[in-house]
Amino acid sequence: MEGSSGDEPSWADAVQVTEDAALEAELEARRARPGPRPAVGVTDLVALRRGFWRRTGPPVEVAPERRERIESGRELHRRMERVIAPTGRFEVRVRQDGLVARIDALTDRAIELKTTAAPADPDRVVQDRPDQVEQLAMYCALAERAEGRLVTLVVRDGTFEGVVTLDFAFRGLAGIREEMGARAERFRESLARGRPDGLPRCRWFGRGCEYQAGSVCRCDGSEPEATPEILERVERVEPRPELDRELGPLLRAALTPATPPSVLRFRDLIYPRRAFFERTSPPNVAEPPTAAREERRDTFRALVETVEEGPVGEVSRLPSLAPEPDEEVAGFRDAPFLLKTSRSRAPLAAGDLVARSPQYALELGFRCAVAGRSSGRVFVARESPGGAPGPIQAFELSFAPVSVFARLLRLRLRRWESALRDGSPLGLAACPEWMYADCPYRSECGCGREAPRSQR
Repeated sequence: MEGSSGDEPSWADAVQVTEDAALEAELEARRARPGPRPAVGVTDLVALRRGFWRRTGPPVEVAPERRERIESGRELHRRMERVIAPTGRFEVRVRQDGLVARIDALTDRAIELKTTAAPADPDRVVQDRPDQVEQLAMYCALAERAEGRLVTLVVRDGTFEGVVTLDFAFRGLAGIREEMGARAERFRESLARGRPDGLPRCRWFGRGCEYQAGSVCRCDGSEPEATPEILERVERVEPRPELDRELGPLLRAALTPATPPSVLRFRDLIYPRRAFFERTSPPNVAEPPTAAREERRDTFRALVETVEEGPVGEVSRLPSLAPEPDEEVAGFRDAPFLLKTSRSRAPLAAGDLVARSPQYALELGFRCAVAGRSSGRVFVARESPGGAPGPIQAFELSFAPVSVFARLLRLRLRRWESALRDGSPLGLAACPEWMYADCPYRSECGCGREAPRSQR
């Protein structure tokens, strides 16, 4: 069995699996009431024309220096979350009435985190940064919070210079939701027509938009201006200097450069030999799309939508207690969870899950270990080519003790680092047999043989 080779600690007996019929019925009820399609994200609603080209246009070239700023901003953003979010939930996923959002943090208010080279002027933030204000207002409306907080990290040339915290109060959340719905409908109509006619001009027209620079968007400046409806609902902007003083030292410490992680994904520890070859000799050609792969993506996408259709805060990111792997741990009702698809024609029995799909239990066990939880969930959707997808199965896995997985994770981390240092994968756990047929490295590795593929 995967995970029990060599001198690795045996973990299978530490896993208890039960199927949650009540949760399955709840998920099926969600799936039976689909909202407007396609779903529209808040980032699209803030800049409809840019969102249109992001969905329909060809890829555009991003200048290397801008790509570097974007990546740096993402990393700073993640570190900020660790300071801002402990008092609530962070990276909260919301999907309501065809509207989609990922709120940076949620407490008694919605919190949006930004990085910039210049601090916002509290007296002019609505005029100078309308997109940020609108985004925060939309998050507040979706989360049913009348107040929001904008936390801006000021970084110049890679140097932390401070933080600016502004609290906002909005009036008429229902009116904001109504405006969001109207924008979403215009956006869907444009997608259906295949033309952005009538969509408002982006507020940063002429200021470095990659779609304009790449001659994809044909804006000429004559487009209608964005409606001020949401901005007019700002009731109050209040600077919070006491929070700036409190957050400044914490953020400075969090932003201190650290050793880059060697393991980026949990998958690298589930299939370490495959990950070794992907890291050291990646394939030259990407896998071509296939009907089966597209079916899997469609099934997975539908499963994501169903799970995220619940109450605000039900799906969020859980803080990690370990620096590696450098991957988020998603939580459903405050417990780690996995979303999986299966080609199996028959339902997966709870008593067979560990034997048939040990990778599910192993990955969830690792996620629970780094999140400090002793149980989690696995949602499985069966692929059904040419027909309706099969019922969603919901399993709860309890780990007693979860420390078995913590020890195994540390062992695999050490072996992974040794393999990279020595240039040899021989000390890494072999991949399961079902991966062999499609593995581009099987001639180099030879760690498996072709076997039936039923569970992914």
